[in-house]
Amino acid sequence: MKRLKVKNLFSYIFNDNINYIRSLYNRGKIRNVTYYNIQKTILYGSIYLGYNLFVCPHCDKETIVPHKCHSKLCTSCGTKEAKIRAAHISSITLDAKHRHISLIF
Repeated sequence: MKRLKVKNLFSYIFNDNINYIRSLYNRGKIRNVTYYNIQKTILYGSIYLGYNLFVCPHCDKETIVPHKCHSKLCTSCGTKEAKIRAAHISSITLDAKHRHISLIF
C-alpha cells in the first residue's frame, strides 16, 4: 500500500474529488473564494502557480523552485499564515490575563 504524504493530504483529497467539487461550484453550492482556494491547494508545488529559476554561476546547473499556493486550506501554507496572523494579533493586544478577540471576515 502506497502511503500519501501527510503534508499534502488535502491536495490529494481535493484532487480525487474535483469533479464533485466542480459540480457543487457550478450549482452555486460553493463560494468563489472557496473554489479558488481548493484549486490553489491542488496546484501546490507545481509550476502552474509560478516558479523561480536559479542558475549556479559556476556549473550552470538550473534549479526550479515552484511558488507556494498561500491558500488557507493548504496544510503547509495555511499553518504558516495562521502563525503569522496570531503573532500579529498578539503584538497589538493589551498585556492582560484574559483576552477575547472577535474576528469578522
